[in-house]
Amino acid sequence: MKVEIDHLTLNVESPDTCVKFYSEVLGLTPENYDAWKEGNAKFPSVRVNSHNIIHFFPPNMWEELGDLICAPGKANHVCLAYGEKEWNPLLKRLADHDVQIKGPFILSGARGTGTSIFVVDPEGFTIELKTYDKE
Repeated sequence: MKVEIDHLTLNVESPDTCVKFYSEVLGLTPENYDAWKEGNAKFPSVRVNSHNIIHFFPPNMWEELGDLICAPGKANHVCLAYGEKEWNPLLKRLADHDVQIKGPFILSGARGTGTSIFVVDPEGFTIELKTYDKE
């Protein structure tokens, strides 16, 4: 059976701030951002890779979709895994933006054990950033 996570959706107060953080600091690629700013898309997103995306739902989407999307207090964190070549540039961007880091920790993930650090995005959502050292 082939199953994979397609996307993660975060309910956020400021999609603009989140897109900037996830793209400028974490290095992800914005999608639908310009269309959203122009009023031609309901929400902006950032692309993690060719198979995964993170959507940022603004407050009007919470009202529109109601109980279908809102499960307060149920989310814990998302983990983004970075390749060995991307790890040091990520650490530099975090430092350049004065992002506080917790860790490093050696933790297990989907592909085994790796080095993890934790940061908090502008909306207070915890993000685990991981590298599997021997990739």
